[in-house]
Amino acid sequence: MRKQFMNLCLVAVLFLLGVYLSSCAKDNNSSDAVEIFNRGVDYAKKGDYENAIKDFTRAIEINPKYADAYNNRGIAYTAIGDYKRAIADFNRALEINPKYAEAYNNRGLAYSDMGDNERAIADLNRAIEINPKYADAYLNRGVAYYNMGDNERAIADYNRAIEINPKYAEAYSNRGAVYDDLGDNERAIADYTRALEINPKYADAYNNRGLAYSHMGDNERAIADFNRAIEINPKDAFAYNNRGTAYSAMGDNKRAIADFNRAIEINPEYAEAYYNRGAVYDDLGDKERAIADFNRAIEINPKFAEAYYNRGTTYYKMGDYERAIADLNRAIEINPKYALAYLNRGAAYSDMGDKERAIADYNRALEINPKLAEAYLNRGAAYSAMGDKERAIADYNRALEINPKYADAYYSRGNAYFYLGDKERAIADFNRAIEINPKDAKAYFNKGFVYEELGRFQEAVEAYKNFLSCVSAGTPGMGDFIERARQRIKELEGK
Repeated sequence: MRKQFMNLCLVAVLFLLGVYLSSCAKDNNSSDAVEIFNRGVDYAKKGDYENAIKDFTRAIEINPKYADAYNNRGIAYTAIGDYKRAIADFNRALEINPKYAEAYNNRGLAYSDMGDNERAIADLNRAIEINPKYADAYLNRGVAYYNMGDNERAIADYNRAIEINPKYAEAYSNRGAVYDDLGDNERAIADYTRALEINPKYADAYNNRGLAYSHMGDNERAIADFNRAIEINPKDAFAYNNRGTAYSAMGDNKRAIADFNRAIEINPEYAEAYYNRGAVYDDLGDKERAIADFNRAIEINPKFAEAYYNRGTTYYKMGDYERAIADLNRAIEINPKYALAYLNRGAAYSDMGDKERAIADYNRALEINPKLAEAYLNRGAAYSAMGDKERAIADYNRALEINPKYADAYYSRGNAYFYLGDKERAIADFNRAIEINPKDAKAYFNKGFVYEELGRFQEAVEAYKNFLSCVSAGTPGMGDFIERARQRIKELEGK
């Protein structure tokens, strides 16, 4: 009757960007090259990068020293993900003009997109050296620092960008994203709100403010912001995904799935949307669809630790412990600090009867996160199964110090007290579990059993009746307990 704690995570995505596009004509460029160049700029602004590249290439053919044309063709290549060609073009622009701050900025962005944040920062440093008032370079260096996990430097760069340009909506939005990551939701919301005052059509700021509201548990405001982001940009897959997570948190699984479906229609390679839809299917008990979605997320992103974790969790619930452990192993390989993966792998080992491995995993989870109450609960259950009730109680006590509203910890401690012969403490703990969760059927059943042991038969009958009111004939794993409770009520009422 012991509950193993399982956790499913939903992922939301923050969107940060910034690119410089030059449209200025140099005096030493021929009029034909300039005309073609400017037409390429128009194509690029419309998102027609194929034609933009053709025009920038033609301008370069006319004037092989046309640095702006190399720069802008590099931007177009960056936009379509051809980073090798993009960097080659930025390199050529810098050969022609070694003081070309925008080309350093844009090459830095290409390196950042490739995950090479050190090179990105080096290039952005150079852009700032050339132009100390280059707000975009500070913004983009802040993005690189953010990607490296250096939130302090990221905020410093966003601050500088705002000092240079107090109307820089993107800098406010990006700074808000850092504050959000730091758990400072109030500052995050203030920054997103400022970005929206500057640009009321800034879909990403609505999306990010919605995330901050969601983190605060204010899903109604979150949904309102996601709605606004979608109104501004009906193709905003991020906003649909994030609105889906908010609907899921509110228990509206039908709307959540509809939003994840829409996000996937817009972007069929959106791993997080498959992952999140899989989590909802899992909650609905549709394990096959859940696994199919986790599979797809992993196909798209083979390094998606959370997808392995959730697929492993689903296999665990299905009783397929070998597959569960294999997936949790993979999650831990990708992220060796993944406390929940150790927790759930421990649960699988425990159910397979390997308590020593289970305890080792719970120990590791607690090394990573000493405040993980569920790991204390599960380690206590393992100690209890091995007959070490004293250690079990010590772990349940620790779980309750961390979370005084943890009904399962009271229930489990009550069982340990009963086995140690302390029936009064056992009843007190079952009562506390029921106060926290009035539908805790197992606590009512065990309380009834202890009352019988104490000869308090009427109280036992009442506890068994309360148990029956909390379950139905179809409740998984409760058939035998339902039958026994009915029998005990019938026998005890005659006493």
